[in-house]
Amino acid sequence: MSMISYLVSSFEKQTITNLVRECFGYDFPDIFEKAQVDYIFNYLNNLPNRKKAKSVLLEYNYVDKDYLEDFSRYYVKRFGNDGHKCARLHFFSREVDHRYVTKILEGGKGAGGQMAELNKAYLGFMVIKPLPRTFIGKTCLIVLPDATTNAKTKKRLAREYKVDLFGIPLSVRSIAFQEQDKVVAACATTAIWTALHSLPWRESRGIPSCSEITINALNHVEGSANSFPSKQLTHKQILRSLDVEGVRYHAESMEKPVVEEFLASVVAHVNSGLPMILTGEVFTREQSGNFEAQGGHAISIVGYKVDQGEQVLYVHDDRLGPFARAKLVQLQDYKLTGTSDIKDQKWALGLQKMKSKTKWEEPHELIVPLSSIVPSDKKARLPFYYVYETCNLIVEEAKRELSAQLTDVEPLTYDIQLKDISSIRQEIIQHVADRKVNEDGSTLQVDQADYVKWMNEKQKFLTTSYARLQWAAVFSYQGTPLFTVFIDASDIPQGNAVSAIYIQNIKLAEVVLKGFRGKDPDKIEHNTGHFYQSFLRRLNKVGDRRESHLDETYGTPRAPKKLRLTEFQGGSIKLNDSLQTYYEPRGDELLQVFQRFALKQVPNLIWAISLDGDLLIAEEHDGNGHPSITGFKPARIAGEIKHTDEEFVPPDSRTWLYINSKSGRYSSDYFNTKELLENAKKRFERYFPERFHIEEQVF
Repeated sequence: MSMISYLVSSFEKQTITNLVRECFGYDFPDIFEKAQVDYIFNYLNNLPNRKKAKSVLLEYNYVDKDYLEDFSRYYVKRFGNDGHKCARLHFFSREVDHRYVTKILEGGKGAGGQMAELNKAYLGFMVIKPLPRTFIGKTCLIVLPDATTNAKTKKRLAREYKVDLFGIPLSVRSIAFQEQDKVVAACATTAIWTALHSLPWRESRGIPSCSEITINALNHVEGSANSFPSKQLTHKQILRSLDVEGVRYHAESMEKPVVEEFLASVVAHVNSGLPMILTGEVFTREQSGNFEAQGGHAISIVGYKVDQGEQVLYVHDDRLGPFARAKLVQLQDYKLTGTSDIKDQKWALGLQKMKSKTKWEEPHELIVPLSSIVPSDKKARLPFYYVYETCNLIVEEAKRELSAQLTDVEPLTYDIQLKDISSIRQEIIQHVADRKVNEDGSTLQVDQADYVKWMNEKQKFLTTSYARLQWAAVFSYQGTPLFTVFIDASDIPQGNAVSAIYIQNIKLAEVVLKGFRGKDPDKIEHNTGHFYQSFLRRLNKVGDRRESHLDETYGTPRAPKKLRLTEFQGGSIKLNDSLQTYYEPRGDELLQVFQRFALKQVPNLIWAISLDGDLLIAEEHDGNGHPSITGFKPARIAGEIKHTDEEFVPPDSRTWLYINSKSGRYSSDYFNTKELLENAKKRFERYFPERFHIEEQVF
């Protein structure tokens, strides 16, 4: 073994080949022609010019955690083993030489800036294992930021991997890839390993090695022996390995879904930060142009691109490379030969190789899907397809309702994501609905009452308790988000899973949702495959409508800010002995009920609208204020009733009284106090024959 600790060379395919051979002192066979080496070289060589690979650094004597575990479980018992140490290749988009690295390692003035420059140019790494044929270990190559335009949506999963190169801190955003080790791992094992690396809440250092994943898959499964397989794991063994990792999974057969449903599932899960393990039958293109069956295979789907002309998935395929491109194709366009289990499947993934930076070859291999497995948070019990069917029913019904009113109606579109409630709240708290909506050249103004109603509903959403994981379905019209339906991901298929409906566009959302209001969910045929009935129940919930009415009319509930000593005796609230609670009009005159106030023996009355909407009125005396009539419970707007001054001349013979909202403990922080007080005044005039005049300078 060489005594030098690293080598630096320019980035070339032949350079990479020779560096790999240099690692362990003997010739690795077929390196130059190895498909994965060719793919990795093309991947780094075809990055945009500012990121194109220019240098490669070989790090000797690197101890890789994954290979160390595999070595201890299997290779240590091999008589001719080459030891547990690996090597690592690092790739950079700038010119790097030994002098540059030496200056950084020496430290001193400018070293910090040079380390930052080196990290900025870092493109990732590839571990070289001491195995002659399957030597590509953990590999993390940079994923450039994905761009979304009106014509294209592209997204790939990525996480940050931190790298220590001789004390130089480096980092790269990627998803780890490695070649299938035919001894301790099968293709399904590496697909599971990649999927675990894709889960955002899993620490990369806590992810088990391929040998451990394989042992977990084999143990406790009937008919399995505790040894390493020579071919892929069964579907049951894949699920067993995920059980051991403590993640929930949603497994679906690919015989039923059409390609649009499958793509919608991929988009929703990738947008949620979740990968998909796909098993299928591999067909390889022969010289005749036909595709010959080769057997079963498993890959991890880690991204997608939806373009105007094509639909593409990005997969980690251990036989090809990371973020490999797979186009969704129709099988009728290809001739398949050989035995297989594809039955009546109509579509497949067509793996493509790169011709240039912008052009791709025709598929050289087809993967006909058999099943999909999505690893997820163990609290996410509700599969995607229940949400998908619910959204489709909402879109169909919305189009039917709108078509009855308008012509040339475009259907609603929707985007589905699995989100944590904390991230949902953080997004919503930043959202402010537009007060003006432009439609066909006209301007629709959101009036104050509707805007206050929306503000109250937003506040209620933010302060209500929900399950941690929610499926969020955002419905849009012509690119404008209208409303979001939240479905409790921890619920069961038989549950009432729609937890909330949040409005993003006040005017346009109501145009759509009014077609659903009043529909009886019990008259719709029950089906456990969707939550359309739950959507209608949530939209038309009676309790919510009453509470919303009270919030809009008399303000959202407030707790009293403080309690005076005179209002608290013997360890409990001292209630006002003159309190009158009005559930409805009783036909009394206010001055008859409160005769001391009529005789001006007490200066004023105090009033409040209770949490349940009742009208509370009492005399204010002996230091007993509003908490003495509410019992220190939450209430809505509150204030005082006073006699009018002598200069005020009423226009009729009825008595006039002043009403205000001067309750510092209940009414001091409403942003629409004037509107709420006006509503309270109307309430008084319905209940009592006196006339009420709003006192100026209320707060």
